[in-house]
Amino acid sequence: MQRSKLNRKMILLLADVVLLFVIVTSIVSGYRFYTDKVKSISSSAFAYTRAASEFIDGDRIDDYVRTGEPDDYYNEVQRYLDIGLKEAGLKYYYVFVPYEDDLIYIWDAKSGYGTPSEIGYREEYMEGGKEAVKAIMRPDPPEIIKITKNDDNYGSIATAFSPVFNSDGEPVAVVGVDLAIEDIQRQITTLILALVIALIITGAVFGIVLYMIINAKVVTPIRKLNNATKDMVSNLDTENEFSVDVHTGDELEELADSFKNMHSDLRNYIDQLSAVTAEKERIGTELELATRIQADMLPNDFPAFPERSDFDIHASMTPAKEVGGDFYDFFMTDDDHLALVMADVSGKGVPAALFMMMSKIMIRNFTMTGDTPAEVLMQVNQQICANNREEMFVTVWLGILDLATGVLKASNAGHEYPILKRPDGRFEVFMDKHGFVVGGMPGVKYSDYEIKLEPGSKLFLYTDGIPEATDKDGNMFGIDRTAATLNLVSNCSPKEINDVIYDTVGGFVGDAPRFDDMTMMCINYIGKDPDKMNGNEITIEATLSNIGVVTDFVNLELEKLNCSLKIMTQIDIAIDELFSNIARYAYNPETGPATVRVEVEDDPAAVVITFIDHGIPYDPMAKEDPDITLSAEDRPIGGLGIFMVKKTMDSVTYEYKNGQNILHIKKLM
Repeated sequence: MQRSKLNRKMILLLADVVLLFVIVTSIVSGYRFYTDKVKSISSSAFAYTRAASEFIDGDRIDDYVRTGEPDDYYNEVQRYLDIGLKEAGLKYYYVFVPYEDDLIYIWDAKSGYGTPSEIGYREEYMEGGKEAVKAIMRPDPPEIIKITKNDDNYGSIATAFSPVFNSDGEPVAVVGVDLAIEDIQRQITTLILALVIALIITGAVFGIVLYMIINAKVVTPIRKLNNATKDMVSNLDTENEFSVDVHTGDELEELADSFKNMHSDLRNYIDQLSAVTAEKERIGTELELATRIQADMLPNDFPAFPERSDFDIHASMTPAKEVGGDFYDFFMTDDDHLALVMADVSGKGVPAALFMMMSKIMIRNFTMTGDTPAEVLMQVNQQICANNREEMFVTVWLGILDLATGVLKASNAGHEYPILKRPDGRFEVFMDKHGFVVGGMPGVKYSDYEIKLEPGSKLFLYTDGIPEATDKDGNMFGIDRTAATLNLVSNCSPKEINDVIYDTVGGFVGDAPRFDDMTMMCINYIGKDPDKMNGNEITIEATLSNIGVVTDFVNLELEKLNCSLKIMTQIDIAIDELFSNIARYAYNPETGPATVRVEVEDDPAAVVITFIDHGIPYDPMAKEDPDITLSAEDRPIGGLGIFMVKKTMDSVTYEYKNGQNILHIKKLM
């Protein structure tokens, strides 16, 4: 099939070349014949017009125009023109006087093309005749040949004009000669037809010979190369030798030799590619394992400390490559102190991951000794600088939070500023003092600073992969946009906050490639301030996520009182209703602290639980009890929860005192 296609294309190409050659040659030859003929005719025509203009006495013209009467001289000129027309084979031979709109014949030779015009006969100019006559009516007239084709009166003619001068040298009349050119057109047609036939025969013979030569010298070798190529591909995975029988002594033979070399090169390439692919798969497997190992090195089980009710924490790290250089860490150094670490290693990939693991282990080990954050960073810096041939470094923010007092002692080694939210405030960038990066230079000293976290405070730590995330237009996410996003979800849990930051940054970046790891940590300090919490009281941020913390605290106190499961369940339902109302409405749209106190009465034995908040004044007891006899569709929305609390508790009282909402519920034991 390939052979047929190639031959057919070659035949069509040769036919097109021959046809084009015939057409071009015919046009050029016909045009050349035509121009030569016209030139010959023009020379002959002008010879007759000049001869007649010199023979005629121009001074007599005016008399013939005025009288219209012929005389002996007139007849002599007439015979001259008649003889000239017959001897030269002219179509028309005439003399006329031109006017603005028409002309007057003076002499008109007798020809075989109708009756000659008589003296004084007036006639309009033929198309273009007026302009041609005007052009020659001068003492030194140009020789202009006018071609008229297929005229209704005169047919196809070539016309030449020469002026007749009087004795003063003024042009007074025009001698015209018309030559029939129909014969020229017929001669051109005959010439072209003969030429086309000769060229077609010659071109066909030439094309056949050329086809045979090309077929033998080009098509057949190409066909062999094509078949050999198919064999080459099918034999790549075998030991068979590749050969192609092409001996043309030109580039096609060189191409055949190139195919032989290519076959050998392809075999070697495939062997190498197989080895590289296997190695790449091995490296990919190891990188995947390294990714899992790195992820396992970071605390990633949440909630991280389910037994603790004084703080909530969440963190995540998303590497830009398979493994990254960012890392975070948090761990308890004792029962009351939580260490927080956020770091970013220079570079990316496996080297940064190895350096990250080493740095993380050293920071944790030195922190567990009880040193301050600044002292820990100084010791880690000395250890890294002692053997840091690759000159890598790491930026570190290290803080130790006293969970009992809320005092956070921290030190910053060239890392990003933390973002802090006070209980009644908004997330704001905390401009702490920066020290030099860890591993950059030995002997660097770092300094500590303290932040007092009140219950309800939140701290957001991150690496530069968040503010420096870039969209396709080169715009960075920025620290201001980071803080603004945090404030949109400031009342949410740490996990929800981190999820929103991750999604928002991802939406901002879009399809642009990510060049840096994205790591973040958020901690919500709930606290257990000695002034606000004792054995039977807890002060906590009023959020829906803290309902479980409050319930666990109250249940712990109820267990000490050997409270029955039924009473404990009823109290839990009441806590859920009352604390959720505080979280939703007391500080809306912000959040604030709420205190829950557990007290015991002896006579009769009862437990009293008090809810205190500083929100807007609201008396839930003032709301009218819902009519539970109505269906849910007919009953107004709201009030059912408080109604259930009043029905399950033995006493529910409310007062607003010193800017506080105070609600007591009592349940007999």
